[in-house]
Amino acid sequence: MRTKHIAFIALVAFAAGCVKYTIVPPAVDLASLGAIGLVTLKAENAKGDLDATATQYFLQEISAAQRVPVVELGTQAAVLSDVGRAAFDRDAALAVGEKQDLDAVFLGEVTVTKVKPQIDLAAPLRKTLFARAAFDISVKVRLVSTRDGATLWTDSAMRQGTVGAVGMDGGVPVFSLRDQSAALNDILREIMFRLTWDFRPTRRRL
Repeated sequence: MRTKHIAFIALVAFAAGCVKYTIVPPAVDLASLGAIGLVTLKAENAKGDLDATATQYFLQEISAAQRVPVVELGTQAAVLSDVGRAAFDRDAALAVGEKQDLDAVFLGEVTVTKVKPQIDLAAPLRKTLFARAAFDISVKVRLVSTRDGATLWTDSAMRQGTVGAVGMDGGVPVFSLRDQSAALNDILREIMFRLTWDFRPTRRRL
C-alpha cells in the first residue's frame, strides 16, 4: 500500500508539472491611452486624510499593475478651479486635457456610510470620540477621456470594517490615517487592489 501511495503522489506531482499556463493581457491597457492624470479621490461623508490616503493606495496599485506614469493633479476642487469649471463634466474634462496635456484622467470618490459607534466616550449630545466604530466604505473610480469626455472605464468596490480612534465632528466621521490604523489601511488596500483588477495581466490554464 505504501508503494502505491508514493506512486500516486509522484503521478500527481508529474501531472501538476505538466500543466501549462498562458498570460492574458489586462482588460484595460493604460499605456495605449497616452498621458494619464489622477485627481485626488473626493471623500464623501468623512473628514480627515482619508481622501489623500485612498488616492495614494490607488496610485500604488496602478503602478504595481502596469507601471505607467501618472500625473497627480491635486484635489477635484483645485483642478476645477484651475480650468474655471464648477463640475467635472465633459467640458471640464476637455479643458483639463488641454491645459495639462493629458489624454485621460482618473477621478472618483470615497464614501463612508453606516458608521456605528461601539463605545461612546463622551456625552451623547456633544461632539463625540468613539474608541471603535463599524462602518461601510465604498470607492467609485472612473477613467475619462480628455479628448472627447467619454468614460473609458469605471468600477466600484465596497467593504465593511471596524476601526479605532474615529472622531465625530458635527455628525461626520473624522478618519486619521496618521495613526497608522491597521484595520482601515488594510481595508483601503483591499479595495484598491479590487478596483485595479482590470489593469492587471492574469494567468489562464491551457
